[in-house]
Amino acid sequence: MNIVLKLGGHLIFSERTNTGLLRRYCEMLADVFDGGRWAVVVGGGSIARQYVNGARELGLDEASCDLLAIKITRVNAYLMASCLGDLAVQTIPTTLEELLAVMGLGKIVVTGGLQPGQSTIAVSAIVAAAIKAERIVVATDVDGVYTADPKVSADARLIPRLTFDELSRLVEHTSQRAGEYPLMDLVGLTLLRRARIPLYYVNGAYPERVRDALLGRGAGTVVEG
Repeated sequence: MNIVLKLGGHLIFSERTNTGLLRRYCEMLADVFDGGRWAVVVGGGSIARQYVNGARELGLDEASCDLLAIKITRVNAYLMASCLGDLAVQTIPTTLEELLAVMGLGKIVVTGGLQPGQSTIAVSAIVAAAIKAERIVVATDVDGVYTADPKVSADARLIPRLTFDELSRLVEHTSQRAGEYPLMDLVGLTLLRRARIPLYYVNGAYPERVRDALLGRGAGTVVEG
C-alpha cells in the first residue's frame, strides 16, 4: 500500500509531550507497515501555536510565522522518526524532492511542513499525490468532520461521508492564518480536489482506530468523490 498519515501535532506534542501515545503509534505502525510507500506528516501542535502567537506579538509577518511553525513540525517529526527507529528514515525532509529521494528505501518517511502558506494537511495532499497514495488518514482530536466546531457548538453533528465539494463549503468558513488551520487550508483543499485521493478522518487519541483507517476499514468521516 501507499499511505499518508497526517498526525495532528496537538495529539502528542502539546505543553507536555505524550510519550505514551507516541509509543503506541510507533508500535501500531510497526505492526501494520507493509513496506510500501508510507509517509507520516506531523503537525506542530499547541507548542507551534504558542511560538506563532509570540511572533505575532513581536510584529513578525505571516510568512515568518509560517516558517517558525514549520521548524516546530520538523522537530516533532524528528522525535517521531527517532521513536520509530529502524522502521523510519532518520533524515527529516525539508522539500518534496528530498522526501521522494528517500521514499524508495523501504521505510516510513516522517516529515513536517515543507513551505510557508501550507498546513500539514496540504503537505499530506502533495505527498499523497506524488506517491500515488490510496488514502490519506487524518488523525485529529475529534471523531471526524462536523457541521460546526464540536468543541464550541453543542449542536455540531458528525458527518460520516462527504464529497470534496461539500468539504469545500465547510473550509470556506475557516481561518487561513498561520497555525490556525482547524480543518485544512485552501491550498490543501485544491490539491485534494485535483488528486481525488480519499480522506479518512479519525480520532487520533485511539491508535487502533487509526490502524483501521490505514487499512481502509473505515473512519469517523470519509471524504471522496
